[in-house]
Amino acid sequence: MGRFLDPDSPLRQHYEAVAKNLFSSLDGRSGSVVVTAPEQGTGRSSVCFGIAGAAAGMGRRVAIVDCNLRRPHLHNLLGEPNFIGLTSALEGEKPLEHYGHEILPGLLTVPTGPTPAGSDSLLESDKFIEVIHRLQKERDLVLLDAPVVDKLLDSWALAGAFDGILLIVHASHTPKNLAREATENLAEIGANLLGVVLNGYTENPES
Repeated sequence: MGRFLDPDSPLRQHYEAVAKNLFSSLDGRSGSVVVTAPEQGTGRSSVCFGIAGAAAGMGRRVAIVDCNLRRPHLHNLLGEPNFIGLTSALEGEKPLEHYGHEILPGLLTVPTGPTPAGSDSLLESDKFIEVIHRLQKERDLVLLDAPVVDKLLDSWALAGAFDGILLIVHASHTPKNLAREATENLAEIGANLLGVVLNGYTENPES
């Protein structure tokens, strides 16, 4: 995780560019962006950290919320237990910030919290939208680390209740037809696709 937050990382300028583009697409207002991918293994959680770290380094207040209740991952990247998080806020009365970790000045991370069977239905509740929008009032940008597209399509909240969707594809892992299918499926449901991030791309000096 450190290399995604390191201000001296060669990746930082790329993440800064993505962050600036997101803020531009939000017309200067705060917003909540759903981060998804056509398949597992594209590195969307790492991209969330890269964008959030760059934005925090620009003086912005950012949050990452793990919404992938079937495959929680954010707490693993943080090296933290998953005892509390998003589900705690959805089942309790305290605000979402109470269940997160401020890992850098201006950067809040919120893991999923406990995910018993059937807990993914919590993401279809009005309270889910409410707690995210409440968090958004305190932050310039909220990144929702979401399930892959085929799971996202079944979630009316993640697919359309927020400001837009950022699609992460991996340069060496994601087949072009799968990436194309994902964008077409998002377009079919009227999702606001803000952009596509190509992760894992390296220039070949011999090409």
